[in-house]
Amino acid sequence: IAIALAKIAPFYNDFMVTQAVSFFVPKGLGDRSEAVRKEMLSAAIATIDLHGKDTVADLLPVFEDFLDSAPDDRSYDTVRQSVVILMGSLARHLDKDNPKVRPIIAKLINALGTPSQSVQEAVANCLPPLVPSIKDEAPDIVNRLLTTLLTTENFGERKGAAYGLAGLIKGLGILALKQLDVMTRLTEALQDKKNQKHREGALLALSQLCSMLGRLFEPYIVHVLPHLLLCFGDSNQYVREATDDCAKAVMSKLSAHGVKLVLPSLLAALEEDQWRTKAGSIELLGAMAFCAPKQLSSCLPSIVPKLIEVLGDSHQRVQNAGAQALKQIGSVIRNPEIQAIVPVLLSALQDPAKKTSSCLQTLLSTKFVHFIDAPSLALIMPAVQRAFQDRSTETRKMAAQIIGNMYSLTDQKDLAPYLPGIIPGLKNSLLDP
Repeated sequence: IAIALAKIAPFYNDFMVTQAVSFFVPKGLGDRSEAVRKEMLSAAIATIDLHGKDTVADLLPVFEDFLDSAPDDRSYDTVRQSVVILMGSLARHLDKDNPKVRPIIAKLINALGTPSQSVQEAVANCLPPLVPSIKDEAPDIVNRLLTTLLTTENFGERKGAAYGLAGLIKGLGILALKQLDVMTRLTEALQDKKNQKHREGALLALSQLCSMLGRLFEPYIVHVLPHLLLCFGDSNQYVREATDDCAKAVMSKLSAHGVKLVLPSLLAALEEDQWRTKAGSIELLGAMAFCAPKQLSSCLPSIVPKLIEVLGDSHQRVQNAGAQALKQIGSVIRNPEIQAIVPVLLSALQDPAKKTSSCLQTLLSTKFVHFIDAPSLALIMPAVQRAFQDRSTETRKMAAQIIGNMYSLTDQKDLAPYLPGIIPGLKNSLLDP
């Protein structure tokens, strides 16, 4: 029923909107099944987004009456939270000077303490359009949320504070991060060795800021990254889990320029002694496989050799992380011929002494028809470069033939970074007796 109501919402007239909302509150939103409640809330938000502007005067009293008269019983908690979210969605359609907006924002901020991700996410999405109404109070609210984020015992409340902070900053604009000292406090919390709650809270906030602000947040990521990498090696399990989530959020939002900014710090972190930091930076390098294709061609020539070095690391977990990262790069190859031989290429990178020769034979027997993309070159070239250093004439001959076969099917721009490693080998092969 909820899904059907969401689909027909665009066709409602004003009377039908009031009827639908009267059904949602409290019956639809109070359903016993959590899945049904979630769909009902989505349908109610869709209805208000479409028709709220014309029916705000009719709907607001429905919500206010419910909140005033609902029994103070735990069974009504979920309905109350949903109604607060609906009021937040409806408040977008009110003038920013309307006296009803402030109390609604206060209720939304309180609803952030609900230990439910969908509620917290919905509140965070409601906040940005309402922020102009509380510009003067915003610094105090941000301070309160930061205090909750870094000190409260309850994990759900801290996660909610992270969502709320991201929503407020999105409404206030990116400059608020500097003006309200948000980044300074989060960076200090990240570096706080004594209090794991501070570190975990800061990571939760960075993760949400990254998701809400997207590319606007990129310049700040570069400053935070060294501390983020250290958190991969944290002694506390919860901090490490928060670091993993934060890293995924960061990588999923990186733009072309962001990759260039982030890469040097990640490659430098591979020189660290702490194995967890190493493994963390390798995971981030592997996650770069999912960046924009244009970025891949520029960053893979510097990433793959480092990952190959890591395969010989003394710590097993670092080796495994390296192998996994190379697999991720293999998974984004678009050339079907090379896609089929990825396992052979990876085994040659992991055990070059034994597997290089069989890998070259496989490459020679492959008929290249499709264009060879950057991830393909990143896995093929290290094996070919190694082959030119081999004593066996046969191996060097195969390497030269492979270069000849591939040259016409690659973009010169993608191949350029590898040429300094290949040209000396080709010249030496010309002089081979």
